[in-house]
Amino acid sequence: MTPTGPSLADIKAAAQARIGEVLAGLGIRDPARGGYIHICNPVEKDRHPSFTIWTTRAIGAWKDHRGIAQGDIIDLVAYLKGWYDGPHKGRREALRWLADLLGLHRLSAEQRQADAARSKLRAQREDKRAAEALASKQTRAFRLWLQGAPLEDTAVDYYLRARGIDLTALPAGPRGGVRAPHIIRYLPNHRHAETDRCAPCMIAGCIDPAGAIRAVHRTWIDPVTFTKADLTPNRKCWPDVRGLVIPLWRGESGLSVREAERYGLRETLVLAEGIETALSAAIAAPQYRTWAFISLGNLANVVLPACVDSVMLHRENDHGNHAAAQSFARGKAALERQGRPVAEIAAPVGKDLNDTLRGAA
Repeated sequence: MTPTGPSLADIKAAAQARIGEVLAGLGIRDPARGGYIHICNPVEKDRHPSFTIWTTRAIGAWKDHRGIAQGDIIDLVAYLKGWYDGPHKGRREALRWLADLLGLHRLSAEQRQADAARSKLRAQREDKRAAEALASKQTRAFRLWLQGAPLEDTAVDYYLRARGIDLTALPAGPRGGVRAPHIIRYLPNHRHAETDRCAPCMIAGCIDPAGAIRAVHRTWIDPVTFTKADLTPNRKCWPDVRGLVIPLWRGESGLSVREAERYGLRETLVLAEGIETALSAAIAAPQYRTWAFISLGNLANVVLPACVDSVMLHRENDHGNHAAAQSFARGKAALERQGRPVAEIAAPVGKDLNDTLRGAA
């Protein structure tokens, strides 16, 4: 902006303080729930909601969960107005648009400073409330996981077998018996909020780098066919899985990450997106520690433990999906920046390793 006009900081602060006006000006009229708006992408065609705009923490921040783009409130304007692919990602045009929409050229420096102060105070209050709310949800998610039962001879076991995943194929532990991943549990009659129906559910704990369960991944199962239930969506994560993983297999050592680090073990880690794919990888190569990283958008957030000296990263054969390819590349680059070699592996048959496993069966 001009030297005497509103600065970038002025415009951003005013836009965050008056987020409702900005969203209305962009044609976003969906109500916020839980501090964010989750909708289908207003620019790219998609069948399921994949676009989130935060209205409390980092007000106006947004993300396309398919890995297409993300940014702050200025980037949001540029993206929705069609300027995002231009020079400087359209931020100059977005700043001018916001200044005009909010009438900032007519405000005095004192009024702009007051907007900035209000925005900062609101952000601090909202950040505190959001952190408290997230901590409460994380506690509830852990308690829900604790309600789960062992999965042997349950609908979850039969579902996995129908996918070609026979957990008895995994090596026995030192005391014998099946070394079923304890992180996966069974809920016999779990409510699906969107449809108010109940069905058997596979529930998996999602852990943070310290080893604490902070979220759950749930898959509802048809009790007759032992396939995914006819519910939309039939898989959900809650509350927030950023930076979390599902540790499904400990490899030939059988040690936890903390134990492996204590003993100075160095090992290869296999990373795959979904639970079924990761379990298929563990059956194919049980000597390796194996995790599910939950979603492509989360791959870049994965923190490698000290006991991992190399990574085998499963890439799905998602030919033609440019957004998925970009997201995978970003995630792989983030892993490589942690100083460990990362090798890609892909299924020789089908889209992923579970397709290969089922084909072999």
